Formats: sequence, C-alpha cells, structure tokens
Amino acid sequence: MNFIVALQAEAMPLIDRFNLVKRSDTRVFPIFENKDHRVIISGIGRINAAAATGYLYRFEEYSQGIVNIGIAGHGELSTGTSFLANRVLHSEEKTVYYPPPILEHPITTSALQTCDTPEKLYPHPIGYDMEAHAICSIAYRSITRELVQIIKIVSDNPSNPLESFSKKTATNLIASQLTLIEEIVEQMDDLSNRLSPDPVILELIEQIRSKFHFSSTQTHQLEKLVKQANALGLEITKISSIADSADNAKNCINSLRQNLEPIRRLS
Repeated sequence: MNFIVALQAEAMPLIDRFNLVKRSDTRVFPIFENKDHRVIISGIGRINAAAATGYLYRFEEYSQGIVNIGIAGHGELSTGTSFLANRVLHSEEKTVYYPPPILEHPITTSALQTCDTPEKLYPHPIGYDMEAHAICSIAYRSITRELVQIIKIVSDNPSNPLESFSKKTATNLIASQLTLIEEIVEQMDDLSNRLSPDPVILELIEQIRSKFHFSSTQTHQLEKLVKQANALGLEITKISSIADSADNAKNCINSLRQNLEPIRRLS
C-alpha cells in the first residue's frame, strides 16, 4: 500500500509504525518503504502532489492502492476528528472525484475541497486541504478508483483557526489515528489482492490486444477496463464478446467503458 503525505511531520508516525526505511535511489521525492508499504512525501500543494503521484507510478512494484493521509481544515467537524473523503473537488476545476465507499468502518465521511492556499474562512461544512484533488486526478489514470482513498484528520475549524502551522501537532494528530489507519489499510490490501488479475484475465487482455493496434495509452486503458470489469463481476465471455464486436482499438475501449458504467453505478 502506498501512502502519500505532504509533510515529513505527517509521515513520521507511519514510518515508525510500519518500520519503513528510506529508499536511497529516489532523489526527487523521499520514499520510505518495507516489503508491503511505502510512504512518499510530496510537499505542499497540488503541483507537488500530482508530481509525486506520477513519480510513484514510475515504479512497477508500486502499482498497488493509494491512501492520501494528512491534516485538513473543516467547516464543521471538531479538531482531532478523522474523516474519509466521499467527494473531492476544487473550486476552479470541473472534475469532481467520488472515492467509492468500499471500506467497512464507522468513520465519518465528508466532502473535501482542495485549495491553492490555506482556507481560513471555512465557508461550507466540508473539509479543506491542498493536495487530494491532484492526487485523484493522477491516480485514477493508473489504478481502479476503489483503490484510491483519502483520509484526513481535522487540524483546524472555525472555533480553532490555524494561526500557525505546528509540526508537532501534525505528527500527534496522525499518530492518534494509527489504529484506524491500520484497519483501513488492511481492508484495502485485501481488496487490492482480490482485484489482482489471475492468469486467465492476463491472457484475455493479450487476446484482445492481438486483434487491433493499441497505442501504449490505449493498452493501459484496456488493461484497466478489463481488470475492473472482472472485479465487478462481468463474465469473461461477455468481456470477450464486447471486444469482438469492435472494429478498432478505440471502439473496443469505448464499448468496454460503456458496458462497465452501469455496473459501476450499481456497485
């Protein structure tokens, strides 16, 4: 499982709990890892978060899910409250991301707005951060959206505005939620294993690829759609039939996407 955090102070409790060791060959963004988990420290803001997410997926072995963890302001929730983002938006972007509710845990859920500067007015009863929207925008291109989840811990609100940033406070807030984080990561690891394709799925992907000329981007889209279709219960014969009915790579991808969308809405 991959953790993306903005700050070293937010990363330290995760590094200590999972006994992570800094990877020596990654100079752009610090990465701490063990056999099963890793933390990448992006720095603050959308540009850094997007770049760190893309950088993470340069490594083939890091193709598992993503949990973005960090502190956030909130217009309603009390400080120290953890919440799971169920809607991720940005005031200047049309795209809104909806992380699927796949986790079985009584954690509070809330909308989360990514801002370019720290939000000090809290105009709505939602969360405010500076990275999540960018992380979703990149991660959704690489893995199924079920494996991208956003967990925030409230650091400030209208009654307790963030006058100045405290590294110690950020560390303590993340540390206070480590048990919750471990439970969620365990569920996501289980889901990731279930979504991993078996050899039959890999063979099906190769069979479809042999029918048409797929660009590298189209190949990636095909792999993602076939894996999602299988994970959501679409029979292999049906997937193959959809591909057989297409007359080129683009139509094949569009047909798979159109057949998959109703299933996504019902799942």
